[in-house]
Amino acid sequence: MMLGVVTGLLGALCQAIYYFVAAYVGSRYTLSTRAMLVFSHLLMGGVSLLGVALLLPGSGARLEAVLLPLLAMNVCYLGGQAALFRALRRDVASRVSPLLGLKVVLLAGVTALAAEQALSVLQWAAVILCGGAALAMSLAGGRLKPSAAGWILVAVAGYSGCDLGVVALTRGIEVPGLHGALLSVFLAYSVAGLLVAPVGIGLSKRQWRKALKTWPVASAWLVSMLLMFIAFNILGAVHGNIIQSSRGILSIALALLATRLGVGLADPLKRGRVFYQRLACAVVMAGAIVLFQLG
Repeated sequence: MMLGVVTGLLGALCQAIYYFVAAYVGSRYTLSTRAMLVFSHLLMGGVSLLGVALLLPGSGARLEAVLLPLLAMNVCYLGGQAALFRALRRDVASRVSPLLGLKVVLLAGVTALAAEQALSVLQWAAVILCGGAALAMSLAGGRLKPSAAGWILVAVAGYSGCDLGVVALTRGIEVPGLHGALLSVFLAYSVAGLLVAPVGIGLSKRQWRKALKTWPVASAWLVSMLLMFIAFNILGAVHGNIIQSSRGILSIALALLATRLGVGLADPLKRGRVFYQRLACAVVMAGAIVLFQLG
């Protein structure tokens, strides 16, 4: 259990770092969102194919048992990514991204209905606190545009389906320990790289020449996913998402540090009413993690 919590927290930290790295690389090399998505996933796909080639032989992995979860999680993941990008075209990231925290509420409902995971009263309270804090964090920056709201709900559904697929993949492959987690990540992103490759058709040669510049983005995301796969395998989708919500307060801490050090960001964090409102929401999310653990 403790290993799952620790890897979940480290994965959340890597995700928080990923957002800043992606913003820096995108602005530094003037890469479009589409180019960033394609190039980073192709790099992850290439590394993952090599990882599968090294780890699969002799592992005893039950690939036939995880083909459906593997395909389903990638379809849900890429669908969620596409919906998120559409939402971001219609409203600002500071109002859109916090609402991804609502997936913990959806996942709790789905797992409860499927009778896969019985939550205690304290754990349900933690789920509601986490979802409420995510909503409040979004509203702190102003009301979300209705045109973006529909797409963010589609993104939440897509990412939730992906998280359930991660649990099914890591447990169904029946390869224990770090070996199984690594193999699961590499299988997942090998498929993701193949599925996203056609999206790169039509990108300019100028953009393709910068493909390798996205390696920090791909590295940060791949490491975060390895840690989250381990956490989800141990804790399950709901508990894993509660832990993952700590990225809110970690993102604020990193933004404060970057602003203090004078590191250029697309959206530098400044103290003010909105900042303190979001900080309070992030603290509530952190409290929800503790409450879930106690439950």
